[in-house]
Amino acid sequence: MKPELLDKVRHARDLYSLTKAVLSMCEPYGPVHSFKLVHNRGAARVACFIELESQKQQPAMTRALGAKALNGSACLEIPVEKDFGSPLRVVPVSPVFDTRIAQVTN
Repeated sequence: MKPELLDKVRHARDLYSLTKAVLSMCEPYGPVHSFKLVHNRGAARVACFIELESQKQQPAMTRALGAKALNGSACLEIPVEKDFGSPLRVVPVSPVFDTRIAQVTN
């Protein structure tokens, strides 16, 4: 991925915000036919596969994004933070016993 475009997605903290950022970069090339994200937590990377409706525009978008062509799709490898996709804060739940759950039915 081109460094100037990497700045647009660098601040994404979850798949939703990353999807919005990547789709906005694809918008000038026409409608997207297929869009898939795969998050590799261990490597702190997200693989993104994009196919456009227009096969004529596919090579132009692939070059513009600095992606790799893979079986007709543009493939981006996007580095993310180690806490990508994690909840922003963890709220401890107190162990409260709910009698409705404990009812036994025969």
